Amino acid sequence: MKARIPMCFYLLTLAIGGTVVGGCDAGFDVENQVRGQLDEARQRWQEQSIRNYQFIYAQQRGDVIVDTAEVFVRSGTVDSIATSPEVSEDELLVGTVGSFFDLIEDRIGEDDSQFGADFDDEQGFPVSYNADFQDDRRSQDIITIALVDSVNESQETQGQ
Repeated sequence: MKARIPMCFYLLTLAIGGTVVGGCDAGFDVENQVRGQLDEARQRWQEQSIRNYQFIYAQQRGDVIVDTAEVFVRSGTVDSIATSPEVSEDELLVGTVGSFFDLIEDRIGEDDSQFGADFDDEQGFPVSYNADFQDDRRSQDIITIALVDSVNESQETQGQ
C-alpha cells in the first residue's frame, strides 16, 4: 500500500528546504550561482540518458492542488498523464523532467518572482520547486514523489 502524505507537509518541506532566490533582490553573482546549480543538475540528468520513465509529482498552483500527477514518458516525450484529483493538462506545470528544468530556468533573473529549487544529488532531476509572484500569476509548488526509469525497471523484472 502506498503511503499518502498531505500536500501541506510537502509545501512546508519545500518552504523550509528550498534555495530561495528573489528576482529583485538577487545580485548578478547569486543569479550566476543559481544558473550554475541548474546547469550542473541538468548535466547530471542528461548523463543518465533516461528517455523512458514514470515521473510522479504533487503540485499546487494557486488554490488548485494536485495530490498526484503521474506522467509516463517514452523517448523523452509525454506518452500519458493521470492526475488525482482529475484536472486539465493546462493546469499542470510540467510534463517531462526537461520541462521541469525549463520551468526553473524561466524564473532565473525574473524581476517579478521569488523562487526556490532543489535537485536530486545523484541523478540531477528537480525534486522541489516553489515560486511566488508579484504580478497576477498564481504561486507554484512542485514536489517530486518518484522517478522510475522504465528501462532499468524492465531489466530488473526480467532478471528475476
